[in-house]
Amino acid sequence: MMTTHNRPFLLAEDLSAIGTMSLGAAIPIMSAMDVPTAILPTQVLSTQTEGFGEPVSQASVDWVSATLAHWQAQSVQLSGGLIGYIGREDLVQTLEAALTTQRLPLLIVDPVMADDGALYPGLASTYVAAMRRLMALATVVTPNWTEAQLLTGQPVAGRPTEDQIQQQMNGLQSLTAPGTQLVITGIPGTNQVKTACWDGQLTVMTLPNQDGHFYGSGDVFSAILSGALVHHWSLADAVTLAVNGIKQSLDQTSEAGYQRRFGMQLSRLLQWLGSQMS
Repeated sequence: MMTTHNRPFLLAEDLSAIGTMSLGAAIPIMSAMDVPTAILPTQVLSTQTEGFGEPVSQASVDWVSATLAHWQAQSVQLSGGLIGYIGREDLVQTLEAALTTQRLPLLIVDPVMADDGALYPGLASTYVAAMRRLMALATVVTPNWTEAQLLTGQPVAGRPTEDQIQQQMNGLQSLTAPGTQLVITGIPGTNQVKTACWDGQLTVMTLPNQDGHFYGSGDVFSAILSGALVHHWSLADAVTLAVNGIKQSLDQTSEAGYQRRFGMQLSRLLQWLGSQMS
């Protein structure tokens, strides 16, 4: 396996003080996959934005800008980056400006903003347009099904056909640079949840549907996917690893019986990832 220890991988997403999601999930996953990281909290939250009322948040555009400038001044070379939940349009603009100046060889944009047919609490409709601009810089884009529909402006009622999934992929292609690889997660099926990827051809994978909502599952998926891509796995292989890995975490979380608002259980996944990456 290729070593990457002299080139950390950027993780830019929120840090929730309670709950295993976002940075709290991505950091141990990257460690298990032998990927060193450069951590850039987009917001520090007292809890996640759902399930605990309105969280206390702290965000600093000045700190994010100064941190990126410091890394650049110290000639820190990044192997790539994952952009997750940002939650503020001014921070989206700050990251967009920085990533336009310093183009990364691998940039995964997970436009975390919506689920179950609606935007997350506190996000305005203008946030969608901000994410479209950021996506234009990506080499890989990983919206869930709700986010894909919001981004393309192509709503689909009920369970989509493969042709409708392809139409969403076509819509995402129109928003991204030529050659951008695409992944759509959380596509509803009959007793199934589908994940589709596009790297010149459409591939659709399925998992059995599990009852209830799993907070942080998308963060776990995008972190596994990113770790595999850092190690130069093909998109299809990276998505397969992420689909199989998220099942490990979903099963453990479901069996544990903890309140779902506290996020994902990871110990089984982390052990499994170690075996897959050796």
